[in-house]
Amino acid sequence: MAFGRYFGGFFLLAVLGLAGCHELGHVDGLGDYGNAGGELAGEIAYVDTRAREIELRADSGRTSKVKYDNRTKVIYRQREHVVADLEPGDYVAMRTQQDRDGRLYTDLITVRDSVQERGGYGGSGRADRFETVEGRVQHIDARRGTFEIRNRSNRAVVVLVPYNPPRPVSDRFNRLREGDHVRLEGRFIGEGRFEMENFL
Repeated sequence: MAFGRYFGGFFLLAVLGLAGCHELGHVDGLGDYGNAGGELAGEIAYVDTRAREIELRADSGRTSKVKYDNRTKVIYRQREHVVADLEPGDYVAMRTQQDRDGRLYTDLITVRDSVQERGGYGGSGRADRFETVEGRVQHIDARRGTFEIRNRSNRAVVVLVPYNPPRPVSDRFNRLREGDHVRLEGRFIGEGRFEMENFL
């Protein structure tokens, strides 16, 4: 988590009733909106604060997208935080239910291990290891803070601009136009999805 580095090496003492499941899946069946709930556990792949959506990835690699809103609570070391504090690589448990459109929604997220506690991004030895990608811009979604490029293999890659990016990154994104050639530094967080750190 973005705040994980500021606390001592204490363990998470309470998970507020969330079971220790390390496989992404429901502990209880989901029913009608507000009537039944379930639990998901896994690693944060990314948080889309514009769409208010979290992608969660299990140890098996299976992913699920979960909606949230401004009532969603994040608990870390018995302190309450906001969803924007979550970082890719944080290992969490979510209390979930379905909304009226059948989409998963969470009102409570408990952080079991922050990315810092797990030794870096995703706890898999990829910390501070950036990749590069380049291509021509095909589509820009300023509202979501994403854009799509075609790489050298002519494959589509969706690029996620970091939340609250540094001014040079924000300015460059705002000037971006379809057809521009870009070279980027960051990490792949899934098939065809690239979380950028900087323009090169």
